[in-house]
Amino acid sequence: MSDKKVLIEVKDLCKSFGNVNVLNGISTEIAQGEVVAIIGPSGCGKSTFLRSLNLLEEPTSGVITFEGTDITDKSVDINKMRQKMGMVFQHFNLFPNMTVADNVCAGVKDAGDAAARRQLAERYLGIFGLADFADRYPARLSGGQQQRVALARMVAAHPGIFMFDEPMSALDAYLKSALEQNMLDLFDVCNRTVLYVSHDIDEACRLCERICVMHDGHVEEIGSIEDVVRRPQTLAALRLTGCKNTSRAHKIGDEEVEALDWGMTFNVGREVPDNVAYLGIRASYFHVDNRAERGRNSYDLHVARVSDSRFERLVLLDAPRVDAPTRLQWKVNKVGVPADELPQAGETLRMHFDASRIHLVCR
Repeated sequence: MSDKKVLIEVKDLCKSFGNVNVLNGISTEIAQGEVVAIIGPSGCGKSTFLRSLNLLEEPTSGVITFEGTDITDKSVDINKMRQKMGMVFQHFNLFPNMTVADNVCAGVKDAGDAAARRQLAERYLGIFGLADFADRYPARLSGGQQQRVALARMVAAHPGIFMFDEPMSALDAYLKSALEQNMLDLFDVCNRTVLYVSHDIDEACRLCERICVMHDGHVEEIGSIEDVVRRPQTLAALRLTGCKNTSRAHKIGDEEVEALDWGMTFNVGREVPDNVAYLGIRASYFHVDNRAERGRNSYDLHVARVSDSRFERLVLLDAPRVDAPTRLQWKVNKVGVPADELPQAGETLRMHFDASRIHLVCR
């Protein structure tokens, strides 16, 4: 945590739906001005966590302090507190029977007479390139336009914190790219605290400064992008930050570890923790070993299958262990590479695994 003022403090937050525990004793802090992504797999509780922070979901137990006020205290006017918390939902939640202009003004207290409201709406719609759409109804807008109206409505209310619940999950790749730029501009200009729920690690890295990793209703770890992506501390963080190759691990020497699921051993060039539980190797972190003799951390691996996307070839490699539960995934950049020089199914390749790029985690 930085030395910035704490905006939100969460202590032992729990939420259950019947007999199902969704949040399990979360304790964390969000500082003023931070832009934080909350990432995790579907069903991990990330949306419930976000909605609990403004009591759209009432916690089963725990304390949530916002700007020094315990908002779980029944005596607190939660509607007044929510005016300081802007939220954009996955499906935008625009009012279908109201024009775009009226939607923008809906969250603004004392917006004035009709002329003042119109001026206010056009001002904020103009920021997102929608000034000419003020008289339309949401049904006549595209998904991207509806999302920008939702952004304009939130900004117009001048909240102290922006909260986003997977706002781009229903948009195509082109719209997502354009709207990411809108949002980055918004974050720069407004200088607000941001909480951004997503299951997309690349989106989170592009938009946010810190990452909160959730798994099974717990916060597994929270830190800078550098820390969480390059030095993950848990299996959940390793997988959620895009590591395709993970295996159970066992220490067999001071600097040596066995990948139990693959039947491979690696020298990692550093002390292996006694309680190491898993290792991970990202799909772009190994390469063909062209040396005359096999080096340390090199294995001859059979190419079981290849598949192509626009710019990459995904190569599936059989691990040495005969009954390995998964194959190793290797991503190859194919831009500018002749097709006959790319890895082919059926080949056996000598692959080298860089010791410094093998992640070790203990839980």
